[in-house]
Amino acid sequence: MKMVIAATTAALTAGAAGCSGGEGGSGHGEGTLVMGDSFSLTHPIGSNGTEQFIEGLETRGGDVGLDLQYFASGQLGKQWDMPTVVRTGVADISVISPSYVASEMPLSSVGDLAGLVEDACVASYALKDLMFEGGILYEEEFKPLNIRPLWIGVIPAYEAMTSERPVAVPGDLEGTVQRSTGGAQDRIVDAVGAAGVAMPIGDLYEALTRGTVEGTVASPVSITPYGLHEVIGHSTKGANLGSFTVVYSINEDTWQSLEEDQRALITELAEKSQQSLCEGLNQSVEDSYREMEKENVSFTDVSEDPEAWDALLEPTRQNWVDDLEKMGKPAGQVLEEFEAALEKHAHRAERTTP
Repeated sequence: MKMVIAATTAALTAGAAGCSGGEGGSGHGEGTLVMGDSFSLTHPIGSNGTEQFIEGLETRGGDVGLDLQYFASGQLGKQWDMPTVVRTGVADISVISPSYVASEMPLSSVGDLAGLVEDACVASYALKDLMFEGGILYEEEFKPLNIRPLWIGVIPAYEAMTSERPVAVPGDLEGTVQRSTGGAQDRIVDAVGAAGVAMPIGDLYEALTRGTVEGTVASPVSITPYGLHEVIGHSTKGANLGSFTVVYSINEDTWQSLEEDQRALITELAEKSQQSLCEGLNQSVEDSYREMEKENVSFTDVSEDPEAWDALLEPTRQNWVDDLEKMGKPAGQVLEEFEAALEKHAHRAERTTP
C-alpha cells in the first residue's frame, strides 16, 4: 500500500471538486481514501488512535485494494469545518468534534457535559452505543448528515485553569475571560460568571500570553501538546468540569461503495483504534499532570471538598436538556441513555483489552 501524508490542501480540494458530485462520496481515485484530521499524529489522539489506524491500512490495505491519503493538523479545514468536509466528499474520513459544531450536532456533545465522565474507555464505549447505527445519536444527527462513525475518543478530566489567578472555588473565576471549546463547555463558563471566548486550543498560547483571555476549561491532555503548561500557572484538580469528544467518521456513500472485505478491515482497525485511544488518553491524563507539575503549575485538589464545584454540575446538565428540548431535540432521552450506557460500560475502567 502507498500512503501519502500531508499533501497540499489546494491540490486535494481541486481534485475533489473535479471528481466529486458534491454531497456524497469523494470520487477520489478508485480504492484511495482521503482522511482529514484536526490533530497531528504527535497529539495523544493521534499517537494513541489515528496512527494505529493508518499503520493498519498501510500494512494490510493493499490486500483488499485500499490506499490512503492522510492530511493532518487541519490542512483540510478547521474543527468546525469537519462535518462539511466529510459530508461533501472533500475527505472520505474525518474527525468531528461535537463541541465545535453545536449548531449542527447539539445532542452529540452529551459526552462533554460536566460531572459525567471519569474514564476515557467507559465514556467512549458508552457513546459508541448511542452514535453507532441504531443508536439515538446516529439516528438524530449522524445519519441525516450522511456520516457513519468509525471510532470515538473522549478526553476526560476537564479542569479550570488560569494564567495568573489562583483558582480554588468557582467564584475565583467570576468576571474573568475564559477560552471555551463551545457546546457543553460554554455552560460551565457561564455558570462560574466568566465571559467565554470560543477559540481552538492551538490559538490559546498566544491569547494567554497577550492577556486576551485569562484561562480555560480544559484537560491536562490538551495542555502539554501545545506547550500551554508554560503559560498556565494555576489549575484545579478533581473538579470534573467536562470532557471533549472526537468522532472519527466516514462518508456514508463512500462506505457503501466499499467491498465487504474493505469494510471489514476498516471496522477491525477502527475497533482497535478506539481501544488503544481510550487507554492512551487515560494514561495521558496522569502523564500530563506530571509534565505540568514540572513546569510549576500550582494545583488545587478540590476532590476532598468538592461541594462548591459539584453544585455547578447537575444544573448545567439540566440547562442543556431544557434548552435543547425547547428546540424539539430529545435531550432528556439522550442524557438518560448516556448515563445508562456509562453504567453498562463501567467495567471497562478496569480493562486493558477489548
